[in-house]
Amino acid sequence: MTDPDSAILDAAVRIFVRYGMRRATMADIAEEAGLSRQTLYDRFGGKDGIVVASIRHLGDVTCDRVQAGWTEAPGLAARLDIYFRIAVLEVFDMLQASPDADDVLAGQGPAAQQAARDAERRKRAMIADMLRETVPDLPPDVPNRDEIAGFVTSAAAQAKYSMTDRADLTIFLATLKAATLALTRTAL
Repeated sequence: MTDPDSAILDAAVRIFVRYGMRRATMADIAEEAGLSRQTLYDRFGGKDGIVVASIRHLGDVTCDRVQAGWTEAPGLAARLDIYFRIAVLEVFDMLQASPDADDVLAGQGPAAQQAARDAERRKRAMIADMLRETVPDLPPDVPNRDEIAGFVTSAAAQAKYSMTDRADLTIFLATLKAATLALTRTAL
């Protein structure tokens, strides 16, 4: 993705959060991005195209930020904290700020839903790779790293999208972290 695309998609995400996906218009996004509507249509083909690109962009930015945070994190516990803060709590806060969070969750069609699934798959692979690095000697009697990564990302995503209270989500994530550490037999 080019830098101009990144700025456009950042603007689109701000508009979707501000107005909701249904009420946001290409004119709103164009104004926020400092472009003409025609430029947006030429680049993304329409609102569905910019929705899909925005979901992909948000997933990429989230994963990039998590991985950047992990460079300074010493182990599994610290890395889970970073993942939960960036990929779960910050997205939860963004959804709570949106007047139409439900339409964000429902997606805008099959392509948008596929983009969201792709982002979750990338997070799962990222967690599995991180587990390979931080837990090199996984006990033989526990699920493998890919299965643990699926457990962590699926549980966190479900909680992020279904809970309505940040304090409850924070408690849930602390429990998920403790369960993951216990499962991998990793000390705090």
